[in-house]
Order: sequence, then structure tokens, then C-alpha cells
Amino acid sequence: MRVVIIGGVAAGMSAASQARRTRPDAEILVLEKTQDVSYGACGLPYKLPPDTDMDDLLVISAQRFREERNIEVRLGHEVLKIDPSRREVGGRNAEGDFVLGYDKLIICTGARVSVPPIKGLDSLWGEGAYPLKTIDDGRTIKAAMAAHPPKRVVVIGAGYIGLEATENFREMGAEVTLVEALPEILPWLPETLRARVIDEAQAHGVEMLLGTRVEAIERTGSAISVKTAQSTLEADLVLVATGVRPESELAAAAGLALGAAGSIAVDAYLQTSEEHIFAAGDCADAIHAITGESVWFPLALRANRAGKLAGDNIFGLKRPAPPVLGTAVFKFFGLEVVRTGLSREEADAAGLDTATAEIVGSTRAGYYPGGGKLSVWLIGERKTRKLLGCCMVGPEAAAHKIDTAAAAIHAGMTAEQIYDMDLAYAPPFGPSWSPLLIAASQLSKALD
Repeated sequence: MRVVIIGGVAAGMSAASQARRTRPDAEILVLEKTQDVSYGACGLPYKLPPDTDMDDLLVISAQRFREERNIEVRLGHEVLKIDPSRREVGGRNAEGDFVLGYDKLIICTGARVSVPPIKGLDSLWGEGAYPLKTIDDGRTIKAAMAAHPPKRVVVIGAGYIGLEATENFREMGAEVTLVEALPEILPWLPETLRARVIDEAQAHGVEMLLGTRVEAIERTGSAISVKTAQSTLEADLVLVATGVRPESELAAAAGLALGAAGSIAVDAYLQTSEEHIFAAGDCADAIHAITGESVWFPLALRANRAGKLAGDNIFGLKRPAPPVLGTAVFKFFGLEVVRTGLSREEADAAGLDTATAEIVGSTRAGYYPGGGKLSVWLIGERKTRKLLGCCMVGPEAAAHKIDTAAAAIHAGMTAEQIYDMDLAYAPPFGPSWSPLLIAASQLSKALD
């Protein structure tokens, strides 16, 4: 049996490795359009400083996959067409066009950069204005900064990558202006928690322009002019961090059904609408654990897990992918910002009758030095009293406590059951009454 996998990053190489474990005798072929496989894309913003090495993000080389796992990895092979009726894929490499047949196909094409319609951006793309999606993007930016260290950086987009990169540019000594077209950053955060993130940006000298759309960009001498409706910003480097979209064009052209946000629709076993084709990772959808609806969360754990499961299920195994909550965390200077489950707006859109609670607790016992304040926000459903979502912002503890909230939502726990949980306590790690327990108590009252 020949298994062809399109894409060789998180989901693709997880699928290939698991397929090899499951069927040692199968022919497994990975087609990757770039020259890199198996790297930690989430670490890209943290490898921008000059004293770091972008290639540290590489996990396993293509050669090691070939030698140690008997997986044929073909680099520089871009797939341009899928023909389900012939069970063939076609594309292009350095030597010309190629066509390959398959018995089973796994699409792991990931996500692509969402390029905003900014006048003049095309002429500066990769030459002053850069995306940060692949390891090669990171190398390009580092090379540009090594040649001309930027004193002024404009970051377009205030999502995870934009905020993480902003922190690293500031720590390199650059002045940073963050431009966001939406009226608020992180719209899933409650207003009071969002304000803490904005205050953190201001405390570190980041200029934040919200509700501001970049209209044009052009080079003026050695600088770059970034024009908005309100003003013109001068920069030495522009990072375009306006989000990503599922790379599903190949699947759509092949007639495969699509799901949320235009991602490839898959069932619980990662099978697409065509029985011999599976999809995993950031190109594919998932089912939300609360609403049961198709959602698209381009997050690392889902990609790796789905890849492994697809690598089993192509051989007829029936190992379902669990539903997701979109649990996420990022660091922004001295803050940990986390979420899981539904926001207030998402719960309203799902037609749920909800109540919320918000508290500010301590990350350590009052008499223990250090620490700070942890903001906790919970939302629950009135009818069932179950927890539906949680957000936290604080200088520490949030990144780990959110996992407790995620586990509680997956288990269908009520506010009262969460309040009754036996959680760990020691003065360096929090007060005897965890902020999550206090918030659950407040949510219980709000649900009455």
C-alpha cells in the first residue's frame, strides 16, 4: 500500500511516523514544497533575537526520517492537483512536473498567511515587509535584521504572533507600533482582562493603534512609510501578522467538502468526503466539545494529535479525534494570557443562557514574596450549571491553571463540582483558596 502525505510539518510528519508504526510494510511518501520538515513553528517569535538560532526549531531532519523511520521525504515537491477518481496527485519540483498515484492520501497542507489588501505591499514583500509563518520566514527576517538592525518596527495585526513578536522586537531595543484594524485586541477576552494586556503594552513602551487600518505601504529612502487613515508611520521593518487561513484550495478544487472558515471538513476519524482521502492539522476542521459544531483552531496539539490518528485510521482503524475547546496560552512581556471553551459572544451565538463571574486573586500566599494578581473569568450555563469557558490573565499561574478549567469543561463539571475540587496548595504557588475555586464559587451564585 502506498500512502502519500502532502505537507511535512506537525500533522504531516506525525501522520507519517504513526503510519510507519502501524504498518511497517507500507510505502510512505511525504511531499513537502519547502526545504524543511518537522519544526516548532510556535517558537518562531522567540528565535528572532540575534543571540538565538532559528534552526533550533528543527526537530527531525528529512534525512533522519528516511534513514531511521523508512519514510520517503521529498523536499521541494509542491502538489498542485489532487485527482480522487484516479487516486493521483500532480505537482512540480525542480526537475519539472510529477504525477504520483496513491492508495490513501493524507492532506496536511496547514495554513497560509492571510495577506491584507494593502497598496504597495506586494513590492515590499520579503524586502522590508515580512510574514512570520514558516521557519524560512524567520530566517529571512533574521538575515534582514542582521544586515540592518531595525530601530523602528511596525507590526500589523495583534493576534498571538503579532503580540509575541512585538515583545521580542522591544527586547531587542526597537521602537514598536502595533496596528490593529479591529477596535479591540483579543476580542474573546472580557474587557477588564483585555485592559491588562493593553496596560502591559503601554508599560513596555509599545504604541498600540486600535481600530486602525493600514491603507498603503511604500519605501521612502532607507525607511518604510506605513500609511493609515489617521497618520503615517515610519519603520525600518514591517511585520505582517494579520492571521492565517486554512490551506484548503487543493481539497476544494478536488471537490472535497469544506467546514468552518473554509477548512477541509473531516469526520471523527479524520476522513474527508472522499473515502480514500484524510486530512489533519491546520488545514482541517474539528468539532467543538460544547457546541458540537464545526470549528477551526490552528493550534499545535490538535495538529499533532490529528496527524497521529490519521496515520492509524488510513489503515481501517477507528480511533476518533476528540472534540476541541480551543485551549490556548501566550506570553506577553510579564503576563500569561489564556483561554479555553466559549467566550461570552460565542455562547450567545450558540443560543445558550449563561451567567459569568470574574474575580482577581493572588498567585501566591500574601506573606510569600513575589507574585501578583491573577484575573479569572468564568462563564457557565444556567440550565445545567456546567462551566462553558474560562479566561485568565496574570504574571504567573495562568498557563497551568487553565488546564484545570479545560479538564473540568471536558468532564462536564458544574460550578459546584469545580468549587469542591481538591487542588494543590503551597505558599509559593498560590493562596490556600485557589483563584479558580473562588471564581467557581462566584459563578455558582451568578447561576442562581
